[in-house]
Amino acid sequence: MFRVAIVGRPNVGKSSLFNRLIGKRKAIVEDIPGVTRDRIISQTEWRGVKFEVVDTGGYITSDEDKFAPYIRKQVEKELQEADLLVFVVDGKQGLTPLDKEIATLLHRTEKPVIVAVNKIDDPEKEKLAYEFYELGFQDVIPISTIQKLGIADLLDKIYEYIPDYEKEVEYEEEEEEKDYIKVAIVGKPNAGKSSLLNAILNEERVLVSDIPGTTRDTVDTLFEKDSQRFLFLDTAGIRKRSKVEYGVEFFSVGRSIEAIEKADVVVLVIDATIGATEQDQKIAGLIQRRYKPAVIVINKIDMLKEKDIEKVIRQVKEKLYFLDYAPIVLTSAYKKIDIEELLNQIVKVYNQVWKRVSTGQLNRALKQITSLRQPPSYQGKPLKIYYATQLEGKPPAFLLFVNKAEGFKENYVKFLENNLRKLLGLENSPIKLIFRGKEEKSD
Repeated sequence: MFRVAIVGRPNVGKSSLFNRLIGKRKAIVEDIPGVTRDRIISQTEWRGVKFEVVDTGGYITSDEDKFAPYIRKQVEKELQEADLLVFVVDGKQGLTPLDKEIATLLHRTEKPVIVAVNKIDDPEKEKLAYEFYELGFQDVIPISTIQKLGIADLLDKIYEYIPDYEKEVEYEEEEEEKDYIKVAIVGKPNAGKSSLLNAILNEERVLVSDIPGTTRDTVDTLFEKDSQRFLFLDTAGIRKRSKVEYGVEFFSVGRSIEAIEKADVVVLVIDATIGATEQDQKIAGLIQRRYKPAVIVINKIDMLKEKDIEKVIRQVKEKLYFLDYAPIVLTSAYKKIDIEELLNQIVKVYNQVWKRVSTGQLNRALKQITSLRQPPSYQGKPLKIYYATQLEGKPPAFLLFVNKAEGFKENYVKFLENNLRKLLGLENSPIKLIFRGKEEKSD
């Protein structure tokens, strides 16, 4: 698919333009430099033709910002991959030395460039765009992402650069839900989430550094291995609420929770050198309360001695006991240890979530479980389970017809869940039990 990259220095409105072009608020937008750090990719359509749009981080040539070298690397990689470059500049601020430096870099690519002069929020100010012809590019278009001015003109110009053969391609509509597994990679900052994704992809697709809080946006990446497709949602680290200030990080945490809700499988990354923390417990709670299948990754095991690895596993299991259905995978993103095992576990967990159980098998399992431990009494009467059936959807949800729904308390419900998972081949899947009361008729 034809690929359009949005580039420019920080705080000129690249992410705002990205959101306008794709028609939704996907990139985080704040009026401070350096909000976007990773490349964010989405598809859009204009005049019946689909193409990709890529938002990139603000390019600066100095290293005054600690993330500058990483962002430059991502931008320069995108310059190689894109078919067309949209160079965003600030019409109000005027032409700057950094704009000129970036223009020199873009000329070297020998790729077509459209200069989008942003913040021209009044047609009478369009003359402010004239000075940007000095950059040496033929196409200079005044726009305002806030007022939505000039966006259609910019899209028309992009359309002109798309080859005719691309315009004739009919891309399939959105694929069926099971065509790929949506995987959210979550965890507290600096646990190694982005490094893990890069190890899976075998490339530096996501910006990685040892500075907590590097990833701010959720970055969707499609990946295929052995005919199985995955859509990875690399997310910003979730920190304690008291440490989250309103603004960019506030939205980042929101995006992480949104990714958990959208995901088919959630990968919770734990730092092996620290073990499961209180914050990891809270993130695991977000997963468990949403009945999400999960894989727990203990990352950075290359930094531990063998005797300490068992201690970390025990500690993680104790802290995250309520996520006991999630398999644990030991990895090192840095040394790419057991990356394939992680992918295998994701597929295994995902397949269990789709499993259907016959009514006969379910009720036989319940009879076996209740023979081991009868339901307790409630209000002086024994609780009874008459029969059960599986509901549609995922994760597996079972409707149990009982005499007193309110009598089934957490301890016994947990006993039922654990044993049903074992007997029905759902060891690594969350399950939901729904109780419906039905009073017994007296003779």
